[in-house]
Amino acid sequence: MKYHYPRIKPIYPLYKLNKKNFRVGAQLGITTEFDDEKGQFWILSNLMDGFRTFKQIVFEMKNIYPELTSIDIEKGIDLLNEEGLVEETYPGKTIDERYIANVNYFSRFCGAEKNRFEIQEKINNLNILLLGLGGGGSNIVTLLAGLGPKMIRMVDYDKIEPSNLGRQLLYREKDVGEKKTDIAKRTVREMNSQISVETIDKKIVEVEDVIELTEGIDIVICAIDEPPFIIHRIVNGAIIKAGIPCIFGASQISRGRVYTVIPNITGCFDCMNLNFSKNDPKFIEQFVGFREIKFAPPSIAYGPGIFQLTASIVDELIKVVTVYAEPKSLGTQFEINYEDGSSFTHKTWPRFEDDCPTCGNGNISDWEIFQYYKEKK
Repeated sequence: MKYHYPRIKPIYPLYKLNKKNFRVGAQLGITTEFDDEKGQFWILSNLMDGFRTFKQIVFEMKNIYPELTSIDIEKGIDLLNEEGLVEETYPGKTIDERYIANVNYFSRFCGAEKNRFEIQEKINNLNILLLGLGGGGSNIVTLLAGLGPKMIRMVDYDKIEPSNLGRQLLYREKDVGEKKTDIAKRTVREMNSQISVETIDKKIVEVEDVIELTEGIDIVICAIDEPPFIIHRIVNGAIIKAGIPCIFGASQISRGRVYTVIPNITGCFDCMNLNFSKNDPKFIEQFVGFREIKFAPPSIAYGPGIFQLTASIVDELIKVVTVYAEPKSLGTQFEINYEDGSSFTHKTWPRFEDDCPTCGNGNISDWEIFQYYKEKK
């Protein structure tokens, strides 16, 4: 490849261990050590400061090591790049100072052939629909405000209650009794005036309620969990019709789950129902049993646990949109254990194009499970 202003990524320290060995990086798992008896790589790494052009680096290296050719030096940079240590400087490139730490983080995932600034630029041009401003959504929106999407459209119908304040840290004591949408709009504008903020006071009860909110939207976050299961099926039906990806999140007692549906690529929520129907003989019995008792648990939410979940939701959204790293929740449930901080992915469910009544060509009447999704009066 051709280099312009290459440098060793400044997120990594460059230091000698002794006369023959040096390292780049000092974090477990991302530290690279070089056996460099002639000192060529050490000199090359130090010349790659982002101010020198590739031609200048070649010129100075040849002055020190006349036996080296331009091809030798380029291969040396290639080797450093293969180790994930090199980036282009892009002289004159500017970005809002508030996002520079994000760009530095994204550089970890970019080689010299990729532009780390483009990841943040994609975020800055993103239009997001956030459904719900409760325990999940209220914390999600604070993370989004820091990342700086172009627009956030927030939907909720509730008012702030004293019981919200232990985990919904977007709100203050003085906000009790106010609409969540009003306080969210004000707070996000105070946090990041560059973001266009829209709010809608509305309860989602059917597919059309969501579809009419999706104009101009790039991706949806579903942070609504009531009524259980039913609301995710409603949102799923809407995003499939609109052709817009959605990150779903939900919290249990001591664990949270995130899953992502990308229309016509991953299996959808109804595909998940089909997958369980096909492979778990007790799935329908459990579902019916749960619905029959009309289980209405008290609020179960531990702030640090909710933060783990919401951080994962937002990170998955950024991965889906920018592909800075591989998403963990595509057509699968990514589960976070609040108790010990561990996480894992469940088995991926496929897209049942022939069977699914929502994202495929199936008939809803062929599958028993869907008759139990009707909300009981």
